Amino acid sequence: MKLFCLNPSPVLTHYNPLIRLSACWAIALLGIVSVPGFSQQKRSDTESFGMRLRQLPTAKSAVYEPVYVASAPSNEATMIRRQNGNLSIFYINRPGEADKLLSISSADGIQWTEPVVEFALPGQAYYANRVLEDSQGVLHAIFHLWATGQNGYRGRHLDVWYCQKSPSATTWSQPRKILDGYVGSMRSFLQLRNGRMLMTFARANPERMEKPVSGQTDYGWNDVVALYSDDNGQHWKPSGSTVRVAIDNSMPVRYGGVEPNVIELADSRLWMLIRTNKGRLYESYSTDQGQTWSPAQPTRFISSDSPAELLRLSDQRLLLFFNSNQRWDNPHSYAAGGREVLHAAISRDDGKTWTGFREVLTMPSTQSARNAKSDRGTAYASAAETTDGNVALVAGQGEARSIVLFNPNWLDQTKAADNFANGLHQWTLYDADEFCQLTPLSPKQKVLQLTGSEAIWNFPALASGGIKMDLKIPQNPTSVSLTLTDHFSISSDSLAAQHGVVSFVVPPTVQTKTGKMAVEIRWDCKAGNALLYVNNRLIDQTSLRRKPDFGVNYLRIGPTKTGDVSSKLFLQSVSVIPNKETN
Repeated sequence: MKLFCLNPSPVLTHYNPLIRLSACWAIALLGIVSVPGFSQQKRSDTESFGMRLRQLPTAKSAVYEPVYVASAPSNEATMIRRQNGNLSIFYINRPGEADKLLSISSADGIQWTEPVVEFALPGQAYYANRVLEDSQGVLHAIFHLWATGQNGYRGRHLDVWYCQKSPSATTWSQPRKILDGYVGSMRSFLQLRNGRMLMTFARANPERMEKPVSGQTDYGWNDVVALYSDDNGQHWKPSGSTVRVAIDNSMPVRYGGVEPNVIELADSRLWMLIRTNKGRLYESYSTDQGQTWSPAQPTRFISSDSPAELLRLSDQRLLLFFNSNQRWDNPHSYAAGGREVLHAAISRDDGKTWTGFREVLTMPSTQSARNAKSDRGTAYASAAETTDGNVALVAGQGEARSIVLFNPNWLDQTKAADNFANGLHQWTLYDADEFCQLTPLSPKQKVLQLTGSEAIWNFPALASGGIKMDLKIPQNPTSVSLTLTDHFSISSDSLAAQHGVVSFVVPPTVQTKTGKMAVEIRWDCKAGNALLYVNNRLIDQTSLRRKPDFGVNYLRIGPTKTGDVSSKLFLQSVSVIPNKETN
C-alpha cells in the first residue's frame, strides 16, 4: 500500500508536558509518509529560496552540495548505516497511533522503500527513538512511552524502553522498561570500541520543578544521565555522575541541559555536546567509558536552544550538525534563536579544528514558519555515511522534516561565489523573500533586487579573507548596509547587524554616476580588523566587534532603510576567497 504526506496536527513538545496531546489523524498504514521513489516528490511552490531549490542529480555520483531528497517520514527519526551498506531510517508512527516502530531503507540515500513495521510498542510513544547495529550485527532500539507516576514531571512520565533483534531472528525481543521517569528526546545511543553500549539523555528531577529561591543557581529541572551495558543489553547500569548546566531562568523555559549527543574520540575519551538555552552548546567529557563525566562547560559553538549531532566518517573525519542560529531582537523567540537553518562543520583532527559551517537544511518557506503551531524547524538531525562516501541526513520537525544528501568534501571548500545563474539556491531570505527578488538586468543576466530588507548569504567560514560584490544603485542614492557575522539570524532581526562581527555602510557619496560599485571587504580575525574598498579605493577601516571562534561565514546585505521600498539596490555577483588569495 502506498502512503501520502499529511501535515501533522499540533502536538506536545518534548519538554512541555502540561499541554495535552492533540488528536492525530488516522491514515492508511499507520499514518506515515512515503512511497518508493521519494526523489520524484514535487517541491512546494512556496520554496522560493535556499538549498531546497537545488535539483537532485540523476546520478548519485554527481551529488556535492546539499540536496533535498524527500520529506522525512516523521519527526526525530534515526538514520543508521547497516553492515550490508544499506541505510535505514527508524521512526514512530506519528501522526497516527504512535504505537509502532517503523523503518524505511535505501541503498543510495535517494530511492527509499515503503515502510516496514519493526515491532509494536507496549504503549503510546512520542517521537524519540534511537537504533544502533552493533559489531555483531545485532540491532538495538530504545524509545520512550507515556506513563504516570511521581518520578517524572508533575505526575507524567516518558519511561525508557529497550529491545533488540539478532541477525538470525525474524522478530525483535519483547520490549522492556529500563528507566522509570520523565526523559526527553534521546539523541545518543552508541557502541564503544571496547564493546560497551552507552545511551545518554536528560532526566527530570522532581525536586527541581520550581525555580530556586533568589541567590541560588538554577540548573533547570533536568539532569543529563547515562546508562551503559557491558553484556549486550541484558543489564543497564547508571553512570556514577550526572551533568547539569546552570541556566538563564529569565527565559520562557527552564529545562536545563538536555538532549546530549556523544561520540568516542581517537584517544578513547567520550565527548558530549549538550543543548542549552544560553546561546552555546555545552560539553562534558568522560575518561572511563561513560561511568563518570566532567562538569559541563560552554563550547565555541553558537547554537539556539537545539540539540547537536556528531557523526564519524569512515576516513575518521568528524561531522557536526547544529543550529547555529540566534534571534537578537527577540531573545524569547522559539528555541531561543530559532531553527530556520541547520548547519554542518567538519574536522580532520578529532574536533580540535573545524571548517565549513555551511547550511545543509533550511525551512521550506517563511510562511511555513509563521503557520507552525508546534515544534518546527530543522533540528534533530541523524546522519549516516553512504557506501560511496556521501552523507545522508534526516532532520527537521513538522513541515520542515527532510531527507538530505551531500558530499562531506563540500564542507572543506574555502571559496564560494554566486552570480544568480542558478537562482536563489545559496540565499536564505526568511521574512525577506517578498523584498528580495531576482530580476533581469539584461536579457542574459539576472540580479538580486533588494528593497528595504537584508538578504543573507552563507559561505565557508574563514578567519581571514575577502568578499567582493558587484552592486548597482538603479535610481535614488541609497546607503548600503554590509555585515559579516558567524551565525544565522533571520533577515528581519533588527539587531542582527549590531551583533555581527563587523559592519560597514557604503554611503551615497562614494557612488558613481552610473550607480555601479565594486565593493570589497577584507578581514583578518587574528589582527582584529576589517577594510572596506569601493571601486578599489579604501573608504573605511574598523576593528572587529569581537573575535569569532571559527571565522565569519555570513554576509548580510541590504539598504540601510529597512522597510523603505524606495530604497533599492541590485546585487549582480558575490564571491569570497581566503585572505592569502586576496590582492
